Amino acid sequence: MLNPPISPQTAASPSGASQDSWLFSSSQIDLEGLRAALLRNKWIVAAICAAGLLLGVTVTFLTVPTYRAEASLQIDQQASRVLDAPDIEPVQAVQDADRFLQTQIEILRSRALAIRVADSLGLFSGDRFLEAMHVRPGQGPVGSLDADQAHREQVIAVLRDNLTVTLPEGSRVAHVAFDSPDPRTAAKVANAFAEAMIASNLNRRYDTSVYARQFLREQLEQAKERLEVSEQSMVAYARSNGIIDTDAIREASPGTGSAPSLVATSLIEANEALSQARARRIDAQQLWVSTQAAPIMSLPEVLSSSAIQTMMDRRSQLEATYAEQSQGRQDRHPALVRLRSEIAAIDQRIARLARDIRESIHNRFVTAELQERQMQGEVTRLTGATLSEQDRSIRYTILRREVRTNRELYDGLLQRFKEISAAAGVSSNNISIVDVASMPTSPVSPNAPVNLGLSLLGAFFVALAIVYLRENIDDAVRSMSEVERKLHITALGMVPRIEDSAVLSEELEIQTSSVSEAFHTVRSAIELSGADGLPQSLFITSCGKGEGKTTSAYALARDFARVGKRVLLLDADMRRPAMHKLLSLENTNGLVQLLGRTIQIDDAVRATSIANLDFIPAGASVPNPAELLGTEIMPWIISVLGDQYDLVIIDGPPMLGLADAPSIATHVEATVFVVDASQTRRATILAALRRLRLSRARLLGIVLNRVELRTLGYGYDQYYSYENEKRQSRRWLWRR
Repeated sequence: MLNPPISPQTAASPSGASQDSWLFSSSQIDLEGLRAALLRNKWIVAAICAAGLLLGVTVTFLTVPTYRAEASLQIDQQASRVLDAPDIEPVQAVQDADRFLQTQIEILRSRALAIRVADSLGLFSGDRFLEAMHVRPGQGPVGSLDADQAHREQVIAVLRDNLTVTLPEGSRVAHVAFDSPDPRTAAKVANAFAEAMIASNLNRRYDTSVYARQFLREQLEQAKERLEVSEQSMVAYARSNGIIDTDAIREASPGTGSAPSLVATSLIEANEALSQARARRIDAQQLWVSTQAAPIMSLPEVLSSSAIQTMMDRRSQLEATYAEQSQGRQDRHPALVRLRSEIAAIDQRIARLARDIRESIHNRFVTAELQERQMQGEVTRLTGATLSEQDRSIRYTILRREVRTNRELYDGLLQRFKEISAAAGVSSNNISIVDVASMPTSPVSPNAPVNLGLSLLGAFFVALAIVYLRENIDDAVRSMSEVERKLHITALGMVPRIEDSAVLSEELEIQTSSVSEAFHTVRSAIELSGADGLPQSLFITSCGKGEGKTTSAYALARDFARVGKRVLLLDADMRRPAMHKLLSLENTNGLVQLLGRTIQIDDAVRATSIANLDFIPAGASVPNPAELLGTEIMPWIISVLGDQYDLVIIDGPPMLGLADAPSIATHVEATVFVVDASQTRRATILAALRRLRLSRARLLGIVLNRVELRTLGYGYDQYYSYENEKRQSRRWLWRR
């Protein structure tokens, strides 16, 4: 019973292998694949590199020498100050130093500075500068620009294109370089840029100062007008509402040293006296009101009087004496009568003195009230006089303030002038020249070593790109990884190309040869290819003739026989039989006679010099081998031989162009496809596999034949060689 066929599209392949390019494997660069590709295309790479090197030499010798002159500028964030003069420009923060320096570099590269340099050197007049720069001057208008404007734009563009400004990291010294074919022009323009930068910086500071003064003058005029209007409105409102601003009167004219007027001074003093009189009247009134409502003898003023306290002490003494003498005596006793008289007299004096104290409180209230009325009248009179005086002094106040403002403005400008005059000899610029550009003596370009190196490197990258495109466009199958990536088919192994002078049979006799090891690998892959083990019948075919299917069938038959398998080798290529030549046997009484039923199977089987290996030749050629293979005899022959031998290996005809191979593949258990890695293309292989798939054959995999191992990258050329493996081990020890 035949096993179900396996489509090539469903054959095992490494996960994701079909999606990788030859240069990238699992998102990593395959350096060995790159080396192999370069080795395969070594002559293309060598030709491109030679062309690039020749181009570099040509360009180097044809390039006009360019000279570079360089000046250096020190750029400080703040200018050195000898005098503590205020600066109009804001002080830059230390944290903003990098941005400040970058701003100065952009100013050096600006169009405005290039125009200033061109004006200072007279580059806009004539074509001498452009000729010195080896630039062809414009001959007329360009677009919307007339001839002069176009010439100016051309000069500016040449200046900016050949200017190089660099600022080393962590430094404040900027390098201003200019390139020119003329060394004198290079030095002159580089120094002009440095000087123009300093002049431009000073001009910007001056322009900023002029603008600031003009702006302040305009603001002062507007402020003065607003002040005059506000003062007039304030005085009018105060007059209409009877408001006196004593604080303003006290201030008088601050800063002028003048004192308030007499009327204003009197009003202030009278207002203060009125406030004091009103306070005294309120205190006296409150005291008088409280005195009237309280008993006279309970008043604090009465109780605190020293005279009353003395009389009260005397009365207490008399009362004590009276109480002492009244013991045992009658009320009419003269001593007691005398004491009672003295006590009554003291009471009368105390009462009279208390009434006098209360009367004095009333008199004090009346006096305070009178003083308040008098001061109120005086304040009213002085208020009217003050308001009249304010009306008369409005114009005077305005004129006085204008004089004061003009004096302050004059003093400020005079002070500023003195500061500028004192600092006239001191550098106030934050940019200074460190090195002046000198005339260069040697050109900076062309640099022959650099040019040749770059041209060679560029040519190598171009060659690498061409090799990459060529390898991706090329549909050749050269390695096992390409079999699985391009064909989606399992690769059973690959057989290296042997030298033209070598003999295959001799190579196979050497067990450690690369060819023998290759077929050992293929044999092991065939044995392990199915779950049921080794198939009974194995069909060997290829796309076309000359791809090595016959030698592969012969080598596999030998290898299986050597491991103890009873193998029958059947030559089914009845159009071009060649297996009998490898075995040194005659091509008579073979498969053709078996299919024609003229002989028996035992008559066709021939023993070989190899133990466990028998052979059936193709037999005499016939004009219709496809018809013979299409009969029922062919599967019967394969079945009978399969019962007699462990393995039947059939060397079949090519798959393309003939109907023989599909007929055979239908009746065998497994098929092995041989591909010549040196010439067979992917499209051809896919066409042959398509025919094989239509025949419902079971494809075990592909054997790559005639592989150039040395062009596949490190590892392949040493895969089958023990000696090379020893060298690799020694190399590994050396690296360690």
